[in-house]
Amino acid sequence: AILSLRAAGLDRIAYVDLDAHHCDGVAAAFAATPEVLIVSTHEAHRWPFTGAVEDRGVGNMWNVPLPKGAHDDDMARVMDQIVLPAVERHRPQAIVLQCGVDAVTEDPLSRLCWSNNVYPQAVAAIRALSDRILVLGGGGYNPWTCGRAWALIWASIIGAEVPEHLPPKAQAIQRALTWRRKSRPSETLLTTLRDTLRRGDPTPGVAEVIAALKPRLSSTV
Repeated sequence: AILSLRAAGLDRIAYVDLDAHHCDGVAAAFAATPEVLIVSTHEAHRWPFTGAVEDRGVGNMWNVPLPKGAHDDDMARVMDQIVLPAVERHRPQAIVLQCGVDAVTEDPLSRLCWSNNVYPQAVAAIRALSDRILVLGGGGYNPWTCGRAWALIWASIIGAEVPEHLPPKAQAIQRALTWRRKSRPSETLLTTLRDTLRRGDPTPGVAEVIAALKPRLSSTV
C-alpha cells in the first residue's frame, strides 16, 4: 500500500500500526526511507520481539512498546502525547492505518487490555490529519471481538450510529460463531458492539515510554 501510494506520486506517507505486535516487516522495508513515517504501538516483549523504543531508523521510526495490562487510558495518553503529534509533525500526504484488533482484553495472542473503543477513536483522530487515509486490518484472533471491533471501525469511517444492542439478525451471527477454544463468550460479546471503557491508573512503564519519545518531537531529526 505504501509503495503504491508513492508510485502514484505521493511522497510523504505516515504508517500507523495499532496491532498488538510490532510491524517488523514494514519497519525493515522503510527503516532507511525518511519520507515514510512508521509509528507502531505494540505489546513489549511479545513476538516478533522487535520494535524497541530506542530503534529510530533514520529518525522516521517511532516505536511505542506498551506493558502488558495497558488499558484505554494508557492508550489515550500515548495517542495524545506521541502518536498524533508525530504524525502531524511529519505532514503526511497520505496515512496508512493498520488496525489490528488483537490488543483487546479477550484476544488470546496479547496481554494488552484495551476495549474496542480505542479503534474508532484512533481512526477519527488520525483521519483528521490527512484527507487521504487507508484503513487496513491486521491481527485479531477472537472471532467475536474481531467482528465487533471492525463494525465499530467501519461505523467511525462512515459516520454511522452505533446501536446500544445488536439487532436479532446480528446477534444470531455472533451466536453461530464457533472457535477451537472451549470457552464461550459473554452475553455482552453476543448482544452489543461497544465494550465498556477499560480505564485505570497509569500502568507502570507507560510514562517511561512517553518520556523516552517526547523529546524527539522538538528535535530536528
